[in-house]
Amino acid sequence: MKKLAISMMSGTSLDGIDIIFGEIEGSKETTKVEILHAKTYPYEKNLLIKIKKAISLDASTSKLLCSLNYELAEAYSKCVFSFCKDFNIKMDNINFIANHGQTIYHIAEDEDDYVSSSMQLGDGSILANLTKTMVVSNFRMADIARGGNGAPLVPYANYVLFKSNQTNRILQNIGGIANLTYLEKNCKLDDVIAFDNGPGNMMIDYAMQRLYNKAYDESGLIAKSGYIIKQMFDEVINHPYFLKKPPKSTGRELFGKEYCDYLINKYNQFEKQDLVCTLTNITAYTIVKSYKTFLEGYSPLDEIIVTGGGSRNNTLLDLIRYYSKSDNVCLLEDYGYDSDYFESLAFLILANETLLGNASNVPNATGADDYVILGQISPVRR
Repeated sequence: MKKLAISMMSGTSLDGIDIIFGEIEGSKETTKVEILHAKTYPYEKNLLIKIKKAISLDASTSKLLCSLNYELAEAYSKCVFSFCKDFNIKMDNINFIANHGQTIYHIAEDEDDYVSSSMQLGDGSILANLTKTMVVSNFRMADIARGGNGAPLVPYANYVLFKSNQTNRILQNIGGIANLTYLEKNCKLDDVIAFDNGPGNMMIDYAMQRLYNKAYDESGLIAKSGYIIKQMFDEVINHPYFLKKPPKSTGRELFGKEYCDYLINKYNQFEKQDLVCTLTNITAYTIVKSYKTFLEGYSPLDEIIVTGGGSRNNTLLDLIRYYSKSDNVCLLEDYGYDSDYFESLAFLILANETLLGNASNVPNATGADDYVILGQISPVRR
C-alpha cells in the first residue's frame, strides 16, 4: 500500500531543516519511493544560538537541554505546517512523519565514566501531538543498545536504492562528517561496509565562518586560491581516528569547534586561504585514504557517487579525483536524486521499515551484534 509521508533531517552542519514529502510503498529490496516536494527551512536565529550552546561542553546546561528538546519539536512542527502550506498539502493525507532530530552529542564508544550513547533533541511525542500526525524518531539508540555505534544508518537506504549486479560502488556522503557505504556488486545486506571517514565540511565551514564570516566556501574557490600548509596537513591526517578500524563513527566531539580553533590558532601565521585549502585537502585525502586502508582487497571501484553538501564544492571533488587517481567520481544528481535531501529520503525509508516491524540497521556498519528495529513510534489520535 502506498503511503504519503514527510521526512525531516537537520544534520551536524546546522545549515537548516531539510524537509521532503514523498510517496513510499513496499519494504526492504522491494521499496519504491519518490520525492514529490522538498524544501529547506533555516533555523530561527535565537534557536540556532541555543543549539550551538547546547553542543558546547563548556556552555551547555541540563536546563537548556530540557527546554531545547521541546523548542526543537515545536520548530519542526512549524516547519511542517509551513511546508504543507507552501506545497498545498493536506495534513490529513500524511500517514507519518520521520524526524531524525538535532544531534547534540554522540559518544560512539564507552569512555571513562560515560557510556556509548547519542542524543538527538526534538521530542517525537511533542511533534506528533503538535501536528496530530504519527511520528517516527530517535533512530539511533536501538542499535546502540545492541552494541553498535548508532551510526551510520543511511547505508540501509543506500543498499535499497543502489545495490547492483554489475557495478562496485561507493556512496560517499560529505556532510559535516564524511561517511561512505561500499556496495560490492551482487552484495547482500550482510556484505555492506560503511563507516565515517572523518571530517567532511565541518572544519572547512568553521574556518570560513571564523576567517571570512561566510557560511561555507562556495564552489571551493577560496581553497583553490590557497596552498597546503604541510605541517598542519601532516598533523591532522595522523589523528588517531583515521587509523581506527571500522565499524566507527565520529562527529563534533573530535572535529568540531575546539579542534578547529586549536588548528587555526596554532597556524595563524599562514594566510587565511591556505588554512581553508589545507582543511579541504585533509577532507579529500582522508576520504580516499580510508578506501585504500579499509577496502583494500575488495573488488576495484567502478564508481564513487558523492552526496551531501560537499558535492557542491568543485575543488573538493577535484581533490578526491586527484588523490584517488580516478575519473569515475560522479554526483548523486546523475542518478536523479538531490544531494540536499538524500538523508531525509533515507530516514523516510528507515521509518517505513520501523512501522512495518522490520529491522533496518546494518550491523556490519554500526558494530551491533544483531539486526534491530530502529526508532520510536509516537502515535496520536486524529
